[in-house]
Amino acid sequence: MSKNIPLMPQNPMYAYAYIAFQPFENLYKADEALYRGTIFKDLDIPFSTYKNNPIMSPFK
Repeated sequence: MSKNIPLMPQNPMYAYAYIAFQPFENLYKADEALYRGTIFKDLDIPFSTYKNNPIMSPFK
């Protein structure tokens, strides 16, 4: 399904936010997506994943 969309622009500029292309695949159904807060299963990362990460943890 990929259309060879680059991850970043060819000449990125400083101080601009760039967001990688998210293909519409591996999706939740609508009711599950509303419950989880995302339609993309690949972006659904449980909070417990960050709990013990020293960089991402709010429990410092």
